[in-house]
Amino acid sequence: MPRTFRPEIQLLRALAVAAVVVYHVNPAWLPGGFVGVDVFFVISGYLITGHMLGEAARTGRISLLGFWANRARRILPAATIAIIVTAAASCFFLPASQLTPTAWQGVASALYFQNFALAAKSVDYLTQGAADTPFQHFWSLSVEEQFYVVWPLLVLAACWAVVALQRRHSTDELHRMRRTRAIVLVVFSAVVVASLVYSQVSVAHGDPAAYFVTPSRVWELGMGGVLACVLGDPCRLPALRNLLALAGLAAIGAACALYGATTPFPGATALAPVLGCAAVIAAGRTRGLGSLTPLVDLRPVQLLGNWSYSLYLWHFPVVTFYVAVRGEHPGLATGLALIVVSLGLAATSYYFVEQPLRLNGLLRQRRWLTIEAAVTAMAVAAGVAVVPQAVFAHAVSEERERTADLRAGRASGMGAAALSDTRFSLYAPNSDGRIVPIPAEAVHDEPHYDCKGVPAAAQGATTTPCTVANPGGTKTLAVVGDSHTSMWVPALKRAYEGTDWKIVVYLHNSCPFSLQPRALGERGTSTCTAPNRTVLSDLIASKPDRVLMTNPAVDDFTRHANERVAGVWGYEQVMRPLRRAGIDVVALQDAPQPPGGGSVADCVSAHPDDPNACSFKRRDSLEDTGANQAMATAAKNVGGILTVKPTGLFCTLDECPAVIGSVLVYRDANHVSATYAKTLGGDLRRLLKVH
Repeated sequence: MPRTFRPEIQLLRALAVAAVVVYHVNPAWLPGGFVGVDVFFVISGYLITGHMLGEAARTGRISLLGFWANRARRILPAATIAIIVTAAASCFFLPASQLTPTAWQGVASALYFQNFALAAKSVDYLTQGAADTPFQHFWSLSVEEQFYVVWPLLVLAACWAVVALQRRHSTDELHRMRRTRAIVLVVFSAVVVASLVYSQVSVAHGDPAAYFVTPSRVWELGMGGVLACVLGDPCRLPALRNLLALAGLAAIGAACALYGATTPFPGATALAPVLGCAAVIAAGRTRGLGSLTPLVDLRPVQLLGNWSYSLYLWHFPVVTFYVAVRGEHPGLATGLALIVVSLGLAATSYYFVEQPLRLNGLLRQRRWLTIEAAVTAMAVAAGVAVVPQAVFAHAVSEERERTADLRAGRASGMGAAALSDTRFSLYAPNSDGRIVPIPAEAVHDEPHYDCKGVPAAAQGATTTPCTVANPGGTKTLAVVGDSHTSMWVPALKRAYEGTDWKIVVYLHNSCPFSLQPRALGERGTSTCTAPNRTVLSDLIASKPDRVLMTNPAVDDFTRHANERVAGVWGYEQVMRPLRRAGIDVVALQDAPQPPGGGSVADCVSAHPDDPNACSFKRRDSLEDTGANQAMATAAKNVGGILTVKPTGLFCTLDECPAVIGSVLVYRDANHVSATYAKTLGGDLRRLLKVH
């Protein structure tokens, strides 16, 4: 008789959650630990399909109400408590700048469409590099819940098909069971193949949303479903099954150790953990030399398997809150302490929330009551998740009133006026410690354009020109590049104010003005070379008096031939034709870049009484490196090009402050705030030799 409890699946759960937790605590410890989620997907697909097929074999039908009620009792209680507690804790542990995305992702988690919320975020250029929210891990639960809605309908359709066949051809119960499994197997296999192909194609084309969306993930759960259709409780060929289990475990371990942030995923690369998990399940209960049974039967393994769902829910908020407060991933001792805290929360959740409600007799008998309670719980969780947004809105409203005069520019000594080579003033005179833009909403402090589609999206095929100043001017300045060019536009408008210069921008996110591909382009994340060629042709045809180009301080240009600095060739290919056409060219290097990749605005929001905690050393600012060096080298090779290094507009000789003269310098991890850029007009006018 087939076993109703599979302890080897508890081993897989324990392994999966351990991998995910270690990865989230510090990705450097286990760079591919994210594949633990894929193991969970296979397990879920296998178990729920097995339950449904068993019900279909016993009764010839599937009770959708019963299935969904069982899932609700299993998933929702612990998840609801986790969402409510996390939302409340966010108000105390997260900087105000993170409360809005946290609130909306909390709502998305409560309503189980978090994966699509993250998919939208992943393709939004302006949100790339944003801090994790404590609800981000709910994306995988959203995938599973969406799967649970659709998957039983497929099994039910198979049952109906079998009933229809029975009416035509009378068959016994054994034949009915076999037909049900056969039809389900065909349907599931078709779904798996279609989803895997979709996943691989999406990943191959560099679609960042492919990691989160259900169509690219459902094949992993479906693989577990297919396994449930063909697998009984194997007991023959013990030596072969031992090897199968060991090979499966090795495949999962190899993926955890060898995969990383640059691994194209999911697609075909997800086959290693998926098939590895399937192999361990297919091997079943093993014995003899090389058997996993001694490991499987360890009390800590079984306990961790029991706690795995609750541990998955609680560990990520714990880690996220730590990173938000400390600004870095923990070291070994602190990381172990965070894991212990997470285990304590998981055990509490398991014994006092998850198990009591899953086994509650009243809810098991009254299925509609379970559904009503589930809907109520989701609504309550979504309502509480909005609390951080309410806290944020109140704080921002008060701060807007306090900073009204600063935002209107009615204070002296603001921004760059408070900076010299040797010193800077943190606050402007009489500012009373106020900062603009308000750090909590600084991410929105960017240039805005009246022209539609400016800047062009990273994957856009064209770059639309837009006149932003003095449309009647007799001389033209063309400003070309990506978002790191766009951030200079407020300063350029001030620098050319009162002159006879018209300013026209050609802006394309993620695309410095170069004909050399970046790694982003090779992954399909951006489309740059063709639009840049078109812009170059347009510039040569229209002949502006001056072209100003700048770039982000990246180092991901693909190396051309034997060039010493990657990117030089691509810049030369645009600079040389412009100079031949008699156009003046200015190469403006990037603003100094904060190290670490974290949002400066988030840091200042988290340290309102000590903004200097978010400053960084000038030697770490990436000046004269990467694309900055490539552009400067190309300008020197072409000749006759003015190269401008703007680091002195942001830093003393030693330090690059986060706040200067009551103005927040950066709105995120690397873009200069529009408010600070406006204070650079006079200095930039001097550097660009504007007449």
